[in-house]
Amino acid sequence: MSKMDRLEWSKKVASLNERIRGFQANPSKEQLDLAINELREYANAAHEGGIEIPPRFVAN
Repeated sequence: MSKMDRLEWSKKVASLNERIRGFQANPSKEQLDLAINELREYANAAHEGGIEIPPRFVAN
């Protein structure tokens, strides 16, 4: 995985974490929908090869 790929992946994970924290801080239907949509976009990009996930990923 290149440095650029790692940076892109790191930014996407940070964005996902922020979205989830937003839902936890304000658990509304709107925040939940935003979090789910962002998670789906990330999953689709990973599935289609648009984003590479490091082989040694550990979730916090």
